[in-house]
Amino acid sequence: MRKILLCCALLLGCFAGAAQAAGPMRVAVGVAPMEYFAKKIGGPLVAITVLVPAGADAHTYEPKPSQMRALSAAAVYLSTGLEFEEAWEPRLKAANKKLVFCHTEAGLKMMPMPAHHEEHHHEEHHNGEEMDPHIWVSPPEVRSITAHVAEAFAKADPANARTYAANLAAFRKEIDALDAEIKGVFVGVPADRRGFMVFHPAWGYFARSYGLTQTAIEFEGKEPSPKRLAAIVSEAKAKGVKVIFVQPQMARRSAETIAKAVGAKVVAADPLAADWAANLRGVAKAFRAALQ
Repeated sequence: MRKILLCCALLLGCFAGAAQAAGPMRVAVGVAPMEYFAKKIGGPLVAITVLVPAGADAHTYEPKPSQMRALSAAAVYLSTGLEFEEAWEPRLKAANKKLVFCHTEAGLKMMPMPAHHEEHHHEEHHNGEEMDPHIWVSPPEVRSITAHVAEAFAKADPANARTYAANLAAFRKEIDALDAEIKGVFVGVPADRRGFMVFHPAWGYFARSYGLTQTAIEFEGKEPSPKRLAAIVSEAKAKGVKVIFVQPQMARRSAETIAKAVGAKVVAADPLAADWAANLRGVAKAFRAALQ
């Protein structure tokens, strides 16, 4: 009997050692907000690699060889539909046959990136139009995103599916609370004062969710021409723009030119901030103050 117990103890020790050696499930994401969601759903069960470092342009990023090696060992990749993710998807799948490539944008009502400098919430789009990948800036969209995250984690690691589902339910309560809080921030803002100006149009889904309108300075990812810049300055004066929001990863020159011409401030609003909830809370307050 003692020999049987000893054998059982040794076997259990081996299984525990193997599980410990396996470690947490490896997950790769493109941008920091997706890491936030992955941590909320996976907790200590996941180890996350973020491809786009702070300060880099997420639209034009190319993974480094060291990151490609990390991706070859990942169990899950969480995509939002960024340009580099779409371009690299076939290569990532070819390099890692077991990779669960999760399109977190699936099922969402996507918005096109504005074809001109003013975004009017046009949701109809034509074939070939670039869709806005900044889906994480809106809590209602994040409810859908995180459902896909939990599903992908359960597919790659079915033994912990219940844990992922429970974590999703808990996080959704946080998402709903943040959504209600942000709605409260914009209560009382008149319909004709709900526009804001931003260099890069990364806040379209946020604007759609809270009844706002963003006016973008850039044109197809580039600084505006002198003629377009003059038109934007005239528009900013007509609308009484007091603040122009810029993304830290983007150029500030045009925003500063416009701000100087109309007597406005330039304020950073980073859609790629790592602390998703705190960032959206702060951005909402900054937008609200700008709409006064």
